[in-house]
Amino acid sequence: MDNYDLVIKNGTIFNSSESFKADIGIKDGKIKCISEKIDGGEKTIEAKDKLIIPGAIDIHTHIDAPLHGSKTMDDWFDATAAAAFGGVTSVVDYPIQEQGQSLRQVIEASYEKARDKSVIDYSFSPVVTQRTEEVYKEIPDLINEGFPTFKVFMAYAFRARDEELIRLLDVISSNGGILGVHAENDWAIEYVTQKMLKEGKTEPIYHCLSRPPVTENEATKRVISLAEIVDAPVLIVHVSSKGAIEEIIKAKSCGRPVYAETCPHFLVLDEKLYDQPIEEAAKYVVTPPLRSKEHREALWNAISSGGISLISSDHCAFSLNEKLRLGKGAFNKIPHGAPGIETRLPVVFSEGVCKGRISMKKMVEMLCVNPAKIAGIYPKKGVIAVGSDADIAIIDEADSSVISTSTMRGICDFSPFEGYEVCGKVCKVIAGGEVIVSDGKLNAKQGRGKLMTRKRFNPF
Repeated sequence: MDNYDLVIKNGTIFNSSESFKADIGIKDGKIKCISEKIDGGEKTIEAKDKLIIPGAIDIHTHIDAPLHGSKTMDDWFDATAAAAFGGVTSVVDYPIQEQGQSLRQVIEASYEKARDKSVIDYSFSPVVTQRTEEVYKEIPDLINEGFPTFKVFMAYAFRARDEELIRLLDVISSNGGILGVHAENDWAIEYVTQKMLKEGKTEPIYHCLSRPPVTENEATKRVISLAEIVDAPVLIVHVSSKGAIEEIIKAKSCGRPVYAETCPHFLVLDEKLYDQPIEEAAKYVVTPPLRSKEHREALWNAISSGGISLISSDHCAFSLNEKLRLGKGAFNKIPHGAPGIETRLPVVFSEGVCKGRISMKKMVEMLCVNPAKIAGIYPKKGVIAVGSDADIAIIDEADSSVISTSTMRGICDFSPFEGYEVCGKVCKVIAGGEVIVSDGKLNAKQGRGKLMTRKRFNPF
């Protein structure tokens, strides 16, 4: 009889392609056996009537990050503890290159922040803001060393021009990486924004009106075209609009390796939330902005059809006080972002699976498998299979709760989903064979998470 460190018994296991009832035997941080009946565990978790999925993977976060003239409020301990409570066992963060930094220095500085604090495994996708010759030259070495993913903005002060975008796409893809792109036509947005401010239109509703769907649609089409010129795969991050989805689906139908990410707030929340006093509306100032019902329906349809490849949180936890301090009197000064790493799985499970929009298998594809593939950590992570890391989330579908900052692990002073009732609850989380969350308690020490070794991007 094998002697396992941990056995999970009698649960229903879900991968993206299958579901079945079985026991899971875990040894030395790995899944060693999946069988109808396993005995011999030093510890046992009874999972009868529970749903077992791979630990979720979030590849779009901004942790302990200087951004928008401010800084996100959670460090790597608080952010990853919140992630664990939301069933997340791996995170790939987007640290932003600051003036004078090399990309290697971005990664090294981020590692110093995470190394002694993260409770889950982690890595980094540097955001390229300084498109210098030195930066282009260091990209191949970083990919060789296990950092195959990068990001660039078509928005904000460090927005990339087309010639910079196409060169990044070419250099990164030629060396086995993939570039994520924030796609908005920021030149047009800046013009409209300044025009509105001169007209005295300063309220948060104008955040939405200054960034209409067409600005996202146009930029998405443009970056897809640039990627096609150099035959590069591309990831369009936080897609929110119907038109952008149509451009992505059109490209995918022609065989282009275009991948689209959306976020729970775009699937659930409505643009009407901006039409209220800043004390409430500021909570929802994210970029791109929230959209109307037709866009939400298009996103759900694209998830079902394969047009959307993954759902990430875009976790960016500015305090509400900071949003109000900076944003009073000018909507464009409100820091863009909201917390979401802890609520991603519960919201998608509740709004997607429980309401019949998607299956459990599709949810696993969106939250586990495809993020792992893009990050270069599949099948080490993102799947429940013999040989994979023992990263597992257990869901009690009979439980329910109301999202509230008063009961959440995250330290942000608001949630965009405050008061939202969710069905099901993440009751236990296992990372590397360790039970790090159990029945509302964190059992993980700071710094137990490790920097992940990642492979080159393989189109799927």
